[in-house]
Amino acid sequence: MKSQRFILLMFAAAVMFLSAAAGAQEKATPALAWDESEALKGAQHWALLVGQADIAGLEKFLHDQYRHIHATALVETKGQFIEALKSGTRKYDPIQIEESDVRVFGDSALVTGKFNLKAFSRGKVIEGVNRFGLLLVKTPRGLQAVSFQATPIPQPK
Repeated sequence: MKSQRFILLMFAAAVMFLSAAAGAQEKATPALAWDESEALKGAQHWALLVGQADIAGLEKFLHDQYRHIHATALVETKGQFIEALKSGTRKYDPIQIEESDVRVFGDSALVTGKFNLKAFSRGKVIEGVNRFGLLLVKTPRGLQAVSFQATPIPQPK
């Protein structure tokens, strides 16, 4: 529980840092500004790439500094996340984003929402409802995902 709080705190700190940096650069990079619908399309693109295990698409769309924080608190780099999909040790059913909220900060956007998860990892089925945060950034290479974090929503027993 403490590790989840720490991870959430670190994620929030990163968002605040990027927000401040984006605000400072907003006047210098007006061509990188975007709207909420573009950010939501980026999140839906991320969900499609992950659900289809589109390795080539993920290689382009995930930033080199990408971190994937699973609902289990496992943290993976871009390479580790992609390798698990490539090798077949992890597979996701299609991901449908619900209850989305988008906040844009200059060249960065934070998309939060909810999704039903069904994944297969090392022979086990993982199912549940999760809240998520996906940080997207416009870079010279185009729109890229920088960080993803899922948090399980406890289900009534």
